[in-house]
Amino acid sequence: MVAKLRAEHGLIFIPFVLALWSISRVWTVLPSIMQDEYIYTSQAKNLPFAEQFYSNYLFSLIMGITNSCGDEFYGCTKTINSFFFMGTVLLTFLIALRFLTFRWSVFVASVTALSPIAIPVSYFMPETMYFSMMTLTIWLTLVVSKRDTWLLWVVSGLSLGATALVKPHAVFMLPAFVIFAFIYAYKKADSNWLKAFTAGATVAVGFLITKFGLGFAFAGTEGLKLFGGYGTPVGALTGAAAAEDVVVGTDSVARSGLEVLLTVASTHFLAHASAMLLLAGIPLFLALRVSYSVVKTKQPIGEVSALFILVALITVSMVGVVALFEAYVTASGDDHSDRLILRYYEFLIPQFVVMGLLLPRFTDSKRLFRIIQGSIVVAASMFFTIYYPPTFDKQYSDSSTLPGIGDSQAFFVFVGIFVSCAVIFWIVNPERGNLAIGRFIMPSALILALVMSQNKLIEINGTPAYFDQAGWGTREYLEEVPGDRIMVVGQTRTEVFTVKFWIDEANIKDLLVVEGSVIAADNVSESDYVVTLGNIGVDFAHEVVTEGEGYKLVKVLR
Repeated sequence: MVAKLRAEHGLIFIPFVLALWSISRVWTVLPSIMQDEYIYTSQAKNLPFAEQFYSNYLFSLIMGITNSCGDEFYGCTKTINSFFFMGTVLLTFLIALRFLTFRWSVFVASVTALSPIAIPVSYFMPETMYFSMMTLTIWLTLVVSKRDTWLLWVVSGLSLGATALVKPHAVFMLPAFVIFAFIYAYKKADSNWLKAFTAGATVAVGFLITKFGLGFAFAGTEGLKLFGGYGTPVGALTGAAAAEDVVVGTDSVARSGLEVLLTVASTHFLAHASAMLLLAGIPLFLALRVSYSVVKTKQPIGEVSALFILVALITVSMVGVVALFEAYVTASGDDHSDRLILRYYEFLIPQFVVMGLLLPRFTDSKRLFRIIQGSIVVAASMFFTIYYPPTFDKQYSDSSTLPGIGDSQAFFVFVGIFVSCAVIFWIVNPERGNLAIGRFIMPSALILALVMSQNKLIEINGTPAYFDQAGWGTREYLEEVPGDRIMVVGQTRTEVFTVKFWIDEANIKDLLVVEGSVIAADNVSESDYVVTLGNIGVDFAHEVVTEGEGYKLVKVLR
């Protein structure tokens, strides 16, 4: 018996070996930097906490270690991210072990290791750390919910507050965790409203302690802001091309902010909801059914039901809030109408896998209900696989799950058909359908998404581009120059922000222009050095410091 247990326990190494394989696939990938990524990097490495744009101070504290790595800071970033990714795999295993056998928990951890959430390991962004912290928060919430001491609910809030100091968007989930604590305590305490309010309030207090208490300790009064300086035009692009970059459609100038807000919010809500139904439609419908059943009955919430309810609350809140967020940013002038930002809640993917394996415990015997639920999932899956590829920009900074499989519409439609066939089989035969969805369909779709996304990312960023060379080639000449005295001029955000990333200074200015433009003296009046990318001329007194294929560094002479 002891030998058998030891042999079985040895399986725990499998998901971590698979995680190393996933990491190795993206290890050599170079970054495609956008505005947020540059801000994350520059503030973590070069700015005091009180001057940072985003209030993700724990992320900055840890990633500031990369300063000791010199020019190899990007490799150190991936190393740190790898440890947090491994932490997510381990925490997912611990969550699964609460509901499943040891071997099936290893299976869940292995699918997690081979899922798209491995891709952000290659980013200098909070995502990998954020995914790990949110998984920790879910695990802690499930653990403390079983205890009889109401005070332990503060642990859930403390963990969520700490997560908000990794990525401020964690605040979007505070209502979900407060409501979960309220419902769970209400049911457990025989409909005692006082204990329910106490539990919810305790979660909120825990969040406030870490989010604002530690925030103040890090950054003084600046740390008391909910998102830091988020929403102000820090790092905004300048020049005529920048204005074109934030247009929403051809008639956006004439459209009111409210009209843009409502239009983008409604279409993005539909897209986010459809994406979730494609990835985990049957488990999510079950989560909603369980939540409804719990509200109707007076019985305490079971341990398995608790997971479904918590994930349902988080998913519903994030789908709605992220759609509104994208609409708000678009209406404010920064066009997000073609961006679908799943990365704010892709940490739920491992929980979807756990829920998929738990489907057989909740088989719905009513075929009519299965037909209704299944029809919605099939319709949403087919709609999304047709609608997403031509409508949304497939940026890896927005989602790790969708860009690879969505790069080919024909293949993405095949994925939708694949999922739809499984759902139809589930309608006809729910017992076997539950097993097929949990053990094969969902894991296969996630692993396929990882491989396709990795392949596409390697194709795009697997080899250095001329703007990478520009950053590397100019960095040594700009090491002693303050960032606000440097300007990078190029044609796309990716180009200019990648150069700024490699130069590794805070507050570098940028200018987007069209090919063949000539930069006048007025454009560089507050800059001492200018990096030009591509066929761009200059019409001011200057000295060429260095140049290479596709780029030039000039010093402004006055």
